[in-house]
Amino acid sequence: MSILIGVLEGVSMNVVLSLFPTPDSLLESTDVERERAVLLRVVEYCRDPMHPMLTRDVVENELFERGGYEYDVGKREQIGKVIRRAWKMLEDNDLVEEPDAYNGKNGYRVPTEKGKAVAAGIDLAGAKIRSRFTKDMFHPALPDSAWNAFRVGDYDTAVFEALKAVEIAVRKKGAGKNGITPTDFGVDLIEKAFHRDNGPLSDLKASRSRRQRRCEFFSGALGELRNPKAHSDPTINDPMIAIEEMMVASTLLRIVDSI
Repeated sequence: MSILIGVLEGVSMNVVLSLFPTPDSLLESTDVERERAVLLRVVEYCRDPMHPMLTRDVVENELFERGGYEYDVGKREQIGKVIRRAWKMLEDNDLVEEPDAYNGKNGYRVPTEKGKAVAAGIDLAGAKIRSRFTKDMFHPALPDSAWNAFRVGDYDTAVFEALKAVEIAVRKKGAGKNGITPTDFGVDLIEKAFHRDNGPLSDLKASRSRRQRRCEFFSGALGELRNPKAHSDPTINDPMIAIEEMMVASTLLRIVDSI
């Protein structure tokens, strides 16, 4: 229990509102993000002996109380749906349960021991950082697989998928040129595509040395940032590192677009 208190310590407002300060940010979040947030709210709420249990309606309604979202009928209905879906997942996975038969039939729930353990393992600080970023901050070609992995805290997969998109874009742009085939990948693909003398993606207006640096930039990024994830060697625990590496992928995608 002390671990859980440490996780939630310093949360001065409803944790759902803390993670999703606008209705749109909540509606645009993933199911997993909402489920985690609702679970944290249940644990946070029920820690207070003055109200040791709550209902799903409380979780929904308090989002629109003073200090919460501005009331909008359309958004209220949409938010109700996603909260109800998250609540059902918590029930189906034994993360919340009836406190007793009487209160249970009236919709009241409390976190289970399993629910408390899951909540204790949630990286709340990381979730807050992730909630500050939106997909439109990255290159439009960033795949959903990368974005969704980032949003749930799977940073290695997020970076791998972002750089995989770079590889796909390079292969597509250079297809059929300088011996590039659908089976080329990784550094070999980059060296064919950006070869300083005959690479189809090489900028012949740039100096020979700069063309070589661009080739090294692409091959270095794939070799250093993507390959550890491809070889099942997880390395990223910090969301900001994931952001930085995904931004590198965005830069590479922009360069490919410009060719």
